[in-house]
Amino acid sequence: MSLLRWGIIGCGDVAEKKGGPALYQAEGSELIAVMRRDLTKAEDFAQRHGAKRAYDTTEALLADPEIDAVYIATPPHLHCQQTLQAAAAGKHVLVEKPMALSVAEGEQMIAACKAHSVSLHVAYYRRYWPKFQAIRVALEAGELGTVLGARLQLCTLAPASGWRVDPAISGGGHVVDVGSHRLDMLCFLLGDITEVHGFAANRLAHHSAENDTVFSLRFASGVLASACFHFHTRPSRDILEIFGSDGTLTCDPFDGAAFTINGEERRFETPTPTHLPFVQALVRGEPGHVTGEEGLKVTRLLEAVMRNKI
Repeated sequence: MSLLRWGIIGCGDVAEKKGGPALYQAEGSELIAVMRRDLTKAEDFAQRHGAKRAYDTTEALLADPEIDAVYIATPPHLHCQQTLQAAAAGKHVLVEKPMALSVAEGEQMIAACKAHSVSLHVAYYRRYWPKFQAIRVALEAGELGTVLGARLQLCTLAPASGWRVDPAISGGGHVVDVGSHRLDMLCFLLGDITEVHGFAANRLAHHSAENDTVFSLRFASGVLASACFHFHTRPSRDILEIFGSDGTLTCDPFDGAAFTINGEERRFETPTPTHLPFVQALVRGEPGHVTGEEGLKVTRLLEAVMRNKI
């Protein structure tokens, strides 16, 4: 395995705790440099995470000849432009979810990376957790018989302020931030979606983004599913259920260490850092990774419901 040398654009919380450590803990992967607009904070991040250099502009980091790939961990409104810059500089791209503010931006990112012969991946890292890998194996082995339906539910009390509920920065509300992971998991486990309908609203009007979102989904396999997200409710509930002709599979909670299938609990260790198996698979070049085209599927679902574009 050849060494993949990384730069990080954006040294906030997700790079600090999740994606950043995975870049230097994965075998065959090395963190070279980081970028944050505040150079002092960038230098502090670099020192704590073992990076060689720190920059305060995207352009300076992309000019670093030692970097092969960049991890874009900035808010979504910056993803498209920074991906275009990275592609033009000949750097492979791993971008945080959601990949873009819109389908049009996502398509532009994919086209740019293809034009410059660099790869584009989207950080839907839960696909590589042992728990969800095992669920996929169980479904493919027919442990539920014919899969007929699924239900996602996330109800919680989420912050009503900050950039995550500013659509100009995040592309929407909390459904874009945390709901996108759960919608991606439906795609990973159940395949391509051929039809989506839904509603988005904010009945309590705590901010300008949607706070309550409901999806009805039809899959190419014939599976029918529903997903609902409500971000001003108590108590919290975060569950995935998959129904088959021979049984039911339940993740309750979604991010818990276990799932139950036909009454049998199966437990798995949650990776630390969360992105490590995902990054390891990317570095190894394993087939079936989360490409730009795959990551754009969730953006299409979100746009269809939130912007009435079916």
